[in-house]
Amino acid sequence: MLDAMFHARSVAVIGASKGTTETGGAKLGAAALNYLVDHGFDGPIFPVNPRYQELAGRRCYANVRDIEEGVDLALIVLRAEACPDAMADCAAKGVKVAVVYAAGFAEAGDRALQDRLLGAARAGGVRLCGPNTNGFINAVDNLVCCTSSVSDMNPFPGGDIAFIGQSGALGGSMLGCAMEEGSGFAFSVTTGNEADLGVADYLDYLIDDDRAKVFALFLEGVGDAPKFLAAASKAARARKPIVVYKVGLSDIAAEACASHTGALAGSDRVFDAVCRQYGLIRVDDLAELLPTATAFSWIGDKLPRGNRVGIVSASGGINGVAADECHRFGLEIPELDAEAKARIGEFVPSFGSVRNPVDLTQQVRSRVSAYSDAARALLDLDTIDGVMLFATMVGEPRASVYGEEFSTIAREASKPVIVGWAGPPGLASKGFPMLQAKRTPTFRSVRGVVKAMRRLYDYRTFLSRFAREAAE
Repeated sequence: MLDAMFHARSVAVIGASKGTTETGGAKLGAAALNYLVDHGFDGPIFPVNPRYQELAGRRCYANVRDIEEGVDLALIVLRAEACPDAMADCAAKGVKVAVVYAAGFAEAGDRALQDRLLGAARAGGVRLCGPNTNGFINAVDNLVCCTSSVSDMNPFPGGDIAFIGQSGALGGSMLGCAMEEGSGFAFSVTTGNEADLGVADYLDYLIDDDRAKVFALFLEGVGDAPKFLAAASKAARARKPIVVYKVGLSDIAAEACASHTGALAGSDRVFDAVCRQYGLIRVDDLAELLPTATAFSWIGDKLPRGNRVGIVSASGGINGVAADECHRFGLEIPELDAEAKARIGEFVPSFGSVRNPVDLTQQVRSRVSAYSDAARALLDLDTIDGVMLFATMVGEPRASVYGEEFSTIAREASKPVIVGWAGPPGLASKGFPMLQAKRTPTFRSVRGVVKAMRRLYDYRTFLSRFAREAAE
């Protein structure tokens, strides 16, 4: 049934409108219609609103029942109290899936209204996304059924990440920031109150889509635990990583989740155990969710064989910070043998450091290939499973040299290479975006680099254990 949602052949927009609000933004009914049209959906679009004869160059219908053709998907953009009747109309028309955007249901204390909406949907066999959602995006097929202003980003950068979130407003913000930083998405859906369809339904469905390789989940709670666990196991068998951030560590957070979605946050301790058992990559900072998913998207085919890393920078200070963070998160920094030190010593000044971490010193300014030479020397070692490259204060034109150099190293290596860029990107106006454009995982903090490498290693470890257990 979710084919009719994510791969709809025809869409009705119930409550379609035009014009703007007092703040200058498009009215919700206008946004739903315009985003669908502007992103180039090539199937029939049917505006529905008895107040208009025509909208967006298309005939406008008084009721969804009046549409002569079949309708796979309905976007219901009406006030909450009008939605149950609109859903009954959808059921009578034979609509397969409906998205209800309005708030004011169970999350606001009106469980009866939500029950009426769900009852109308079930009576006609309509599957329901929402209510209280910003909708969904199928960026691959230009199907944008999302009212968030993130849809002003047109076209979306292509990618293979599927984002599933239980917060519409926050989800749009996260997607927008991630896309500005180079992340590419195939699908996105905000689940709302999950009166019918929930996280597990979307996850289970999208795992089967070859265009979704990595999943990023923002969770406030898990409604159907058995279905969620089955989907997580399915993802593990498909070797599709799931990166997750879950709210609910504190009692206050749990109460906030309940008031927002009407769902319970559940036991954090139990969820942590689930992550370990099923290989979910849990992040403890919301800002790490999509960058971590992006790292898996870009270099997930180069998972480290072990936890031994090489570090290269032109700063002894940042090398010290990196060493501390590696210690904190359980990554080893192996001592280099005499042969490796001699090789690195050919292009590191005597006052630098040829041990691991490698300190190229500021003399790197005069040697274009210094980072490449050191990184490749480390990558060639059987005792190194991945390499971290750190740039500190660097501006143009040298930043462009690093952007090209780092991305080439990362692309050509058979092991994971992650970049830490500690300087201001504004001074690297060409070099920093170059890393993003060439799909080189780049973090603004040392800890971000170290945690990303650790998570890649942890997932490799999980996959090995999962394979052994499946064979037993």
